[in-house]
Amino acid sequence: MKYKKAKFVIHMDNAAFEDAPAQELGRILRNVAEDIEWHSLSHVGDAVFALDSNGNSVGKLEIVDE
Repeated sequence: MKYKKAKFVIHMDNAAFEDAPAQELGRILRNVAEDIEWHSLSHVGDAVFALDSNGNSVGKLEIVDE
């Protein structure tokens, strides 16, 4: 049986995280969760990108081989 996992990294070192980092992180996680469902991520190589409130890419969730 081939195992898969979701690999997710968010970089929190930009201006969008300065004033309220927990709220910005929560907003990003909610958006990524919606994108995962919308795009039905399930295969190795499938991915969605995390965008901060300024529209900058701050991370990526990708389905990978274990």
